Amino acid sequence: MNVLIFGYGTHDDGFDSAMYFLSRGDNVRITDIRSRDSLGESLDYLEKQGAVIHCSGHQTEDFTWADLVIKNPSIRLDNEFLSYAKRTENDITFAYSRREAQKLRIICVTGARFKTTTASALCHALNEMGYNAHMCGNMGISAFSEIQKWDDGDVPEFLIIEMSTWIARDIYHFLKNKVPHVEVSVVTSVFESQDHSEDALIRIGEFNLHANYIVCPEEVKDAVEKIAAKKAKNIVSIESASKGMTRALPSKMRIPYAVLRKLGFNASQITAALKSFKGNPNRSELVHRTDSAIYINDSSTIIPAAVNFTAENYESLPLHLICGGSDSSLDPQAMLPSLKAAASLTLLDGTFTRRKLIPLLKENRLKYSGPYEKMEEAVENASSRLASKSNALQVVLLSPGASAYEYFGNEFARGDAFKKAISLLDR
Repeated sequence: MNVLIFGYGTHDDGFDSAMYFLSRGDNVRITDIRSRDSLGESLDYLEKQGAVIHCSGHQTEDFTWADLVIKNPSIRLDNEFLSYAKRTENDITFAYSRREAQKLRIICVTGARFKTTTASALCHALNEMGYNAHMCGNMGISAFSEIQKWDDGDVPEFLIIEMSTWIARDIYHFLKNKVPHVEVSVVTSVFESQDHSEDALIRIGEFNLHANYIVCPEEVKDAVEKIAAKKAKNIVSIESASKGMTRALPSKMRIPYAVLRKLGFNASQITAALKSFKGNPNRSELVHRTDSAIYINDSSTIIPAAVNFTAENYESLPLHLICGGSDSSLDPQAMLPSLKAAASLTLLDGTFTRRKLIPLLKENRLKYSGPYEKMEEAVENASSRLASKSNALQVVLLSPGASAYEYFGNEFARGDAFKKAISLLDR
């Protein structure tokens, strides 16, 4: 099959799409209006795997050549080049077409705010309660990464899909408004305009009206009922479904608590599961704590400047930083304050590390260990740097400031490798 990736994106979505089809033996082309230099060296990696790269504009021939066009959500549906496409989809609609999707209990999460926290907390809680739950969508996990898990035999019972307005728009367009039946559709919040009309809800995204349950804020419940008419079996407000939630849970857990109650779980089950939720995976996620140290997974930090934002949270503590990775087409100079402040530096291998980060460290006479190809070696090294007689709590922080594609596939796999490596420390 001939597959065209239309719009490479900035968060590995185009990379994940291309890698999935290349791994199947399909012919893959990538087209983007931006220059090749601005998109980074991950394109070089894909080219070595067999992809054909066309940057700095689009060619009609690419679209007539393709049997399938995978469109980035940032590209408008009325883009002139789509008129030449035989078939256009995004990652989620492609996943919907798989036979495995028909057996999943799907939870769709959309809204103006709290989407990622809600989706992450639901996924965590369901796994804590003994179910196999995965998530994908707008939080940066491509559905193609999820499909790869299905191909490897890991098919979940629950799939939580976070949808932005753009993704929801594309899904309903590509599927001609016929989406699979879902277990729960969640509207987490409305926009700040305080417009609670039907138009405001459409701007959030056309949530699934054929869900077993629609969970939404009380302020828009009447509008949801009017839109849904008789299609939805049960429309309930977040406020009513979360009555009785213990004060031991933070207020941001109210939405996932309400969803889990409508799924039939009892209050004590939900409370125990949500209490252990440590935050959004790969975003300042507390993974492990000992008497003397905490381990933080910030694998989603893929640009150098973002390392500083996370590191500043621990500026009063000795910080052992694990960083580096694949080329991000950005200057590592932006992360220099964190590099200078760190008690120790452990480097992950990759083109960004060797071509940009190490020269910067040498220029500033900063000591480092590595680079390591394996996360286990990096974590073991960083842990060995912990002071044995420190009076202060110490921090081991994975905050790469770079992409992960060369050794881990994506930042989520990199975060999983970090957590697995930590679990091996005590053995």
